[in-house]
Amino acid sequence: MERTKVAYETRLTQFLLGKAGQSRVPMNGTFELTPMCNFSCKMCYVRQTQQQISEHDRPMVKLERWLELAQELKDEGMLYLLLTGGEPLMWPDFWTLYEKLARMGFIISINSNGSFVDEYAAQRFAQLPPARINITLYGASDETYSRLCGVPDGFTRVDRGIKALRRAGVMVKLNCSLTPYNYGDMAEMIRYAEDNRLILEANSYMFPPLRRDRDSVGRNDRFTPEQAAEVHIQRCRMQYGQEQFGKFIKDIASGKGSPPGLDEACIDAKDGRINCRAGKSSFWITWDGMMMPCGMMPEPAQDVLQQNPVQAWRKIAEESAQIRLSGICGSCDSRGICHSCAATAMAETGSLTGVPRYLCRMAERMREIARSTVEDID
Repeated sequence: MERTKVAYETRLTQFLLGKAGQSRVPMNGTFELTPMCNFSCKMCYVRQTQQQISEHDRPMVKLERWLELAQELKDEGMLYLLLTGGEPLMWPDFWTLYEKLARMGFIISINSNGSFVDEYAAQRFAQLPPARINITLYGASDETYSRLCGVPDGFTRVDRGIKALRRAGVMVKLNCSLTPYNYGDMAEMIRYAEDNRLILEANSYMFPPLRRDRDSVGRNDRFTPEQAAEVHIQRCRMQYGQEQFGKFIKDIASGKGSPPGLDEACIDAKDGRINCRAGKSSFWITWDGMMMPCGMMPEPAQDVLQQNPVQAWRKIAEESAQIRLSGICGSCDSRGICHSCAATAMAETGSLTGVPRYLCRMAERMREIARSTVEDID
């Protein structure tokens, strides 16, 4: 069977976000409701315990403030809204907030680990359906979930949740963070997605968890750059059909193609180039009320508990427009296959102008593999 890549956004969505980026309209927002999660994944960038939250110097954003933020940002142009965490379904007021936001007319997506979804939750979503629920698949067995996420019955619960959502007619997309702890399940996870007729977007690049630990610059429990490149190529070989994989590998060899780890929000719909929307048409508000261009970097940031979010957005947009990356990255002939951006520069080097050498090594290895594979194909 010939498999093809799937567009995660409609052309209309790309067009609208491209136009919004030109005018600096905050059309695409993320509300990070909580850092709490019942999983303790080894590479997580945000998870905190209840004790850590109680000792934090800022409070969690409450229901009333989230609703105020939503209305004020809606008036400024927000249409697309992602609810995430942590695990958002653990947040005490999740259902009240979700249902009120849905009735406000937002196009809502939800990031979840899927373990709290049962028949009741699936039917409740079906009554006011989100655009989609993105469930992160961490493995294809309870053993792998135990090893990576620290939960003994994770796959069983997640599988139950996915199937309940499908029966209820709710749109589901699978995300997969590939690590040394679940790499052995990669083929099974791809097969699981195919058997359930679901999109699976798998990434082998893991950000250093800078927001969780400021001392984690350049470090995470992840593959080496060379391993990440090899896993990315293997994953694409498994997911793509022969014809598409041949084109993909030739593009990689010549320095073109979509970088591994690239989220659809990183595509600038105006011209299709790899050009982040953060601070142009997209923003992220953290569980403690800080607005940022991107959830993967702790700055620039503006406090939305102490000021109007529209004012915060304008400052964020202005600050984001001033960001300049290393000239080395801009002139690199592997730029087209490298996920170098402000967030990765800061996470890998601690500086916006730093060169994320992890990504350099990853891109170099990808091209090495691609060149040798092209020779075999030809």
